[in-house]
Amino acid sequence: MIPHISRDILEFHGPEGTGKTEMLYHLTAQCILPKSEGGLEVEVLFIDTDYHFDMLRLVTILEHRLTQSCEEIIKHCLGRFFLVHCSSSTQLLLTLYSLEATFCSHPSLCLLIVDSLSAFYWIDRANGGESVNLQESTLKKRAQLLEKLVNAYRLVLFTTTHSIMQKASDSAEGPCSAFSHLRDAHVDYRPYLCKAWQQVVKHRMFFSKDDSKSRTQFSLVSRNLKSNNLKTHFFYYWRKWG
Repeated sequence: MIPHISRDILEFHGPEGTGKTEMLYHLTAQCILPKSEGGLEVEVLFIDTDYHFDMLRLVTILEHRLTQSCEEIIKHCLGRFFLVHCSSSTQLLLTLYSLEATFCSHPSLCLLIVDSLSAFYWIDRANGGESVNLQESTLKKRAQLLEKLVNAYRLVLFTTTHSIMQKASDSAEGPCSAFSHLRDAHVDYRPYLCKAWQQVVKHRMFFSKDDSKSRTQFSLVSRNLKSNNLKTHFFYYWRKWG
């Protein structure tokens, strides 16, 4: 699991299908599992703006993590999980405004997840017309409000953002191509969300995927935005041929 401390703000960035939401499922499971099963036994609030959340996937992860899986334990775990769907930029902003009462009444609610923060980027741009300030107005308010919630209630915040501009892939592939792509992932990052958001993020994690005939390689570069330290991780999925 990725280490985190209270009042931390982390962003998962990468193209669709690179494992960002899957990582959030595992983080959620780690939090809501009981301490007797190696979990943290705290509450999680998950805001789904892409309508991609898969409850069955979360339950499957919980079942695999439990030494003795039973319906009663799963229910107790899910009792520490809150799911909210938002279908518009304004609805997301209003939801964030309404969360203070939730955090006050649930002191064990420690993890806030927004998947994804960039879901309404193009709609906000279109609604803002030619004015950059109007285009970024709603996202700026969301960023400021998220920072306020994180600091006031000692939360950890995980968000996801999509890659909307990617560097063209090299046509020639060699044994070092995957590593070179991963090494340069943070260099190729092009910030497109407002400056208010860029200033509050403390850690950014770059997700990527490389497919070959026999396996899929998932890559993760973790960057601390204060110290600029980088950590690299690889995950492999081997295909079975029959």
